[in-house]
Amino acid sequence: MKLRRSWREKLADDKGLPRVEKMKGKLGRRWGEGTMVIPSPREVDAAMRQVRRGKVTTLNEIRARLARFIVLINAL
Repeated sequence: MKLRRSWREKLADDKGLPRVEKMKGKLGRRWGEGTMVIPSPREVDAAMRQVRRGKVTTLNEIRARLARFIVLINAL
């Protein structure tokens, strides 16, 4: 019997992420042509932890911050 993984184990499992992929097929038709950033779970967690207590941020702001960060890292 396989044991269930804890949230810390799931957070630490990057599975080859982050990566930048071209949108194709249904994604390209729905969201437009271009590239898409797939962040790692740790990067999403870090971005959410940067929001200060009592402040509000939107999903689009977090998404834009992650995209800028990952594209910058891939450029190096």
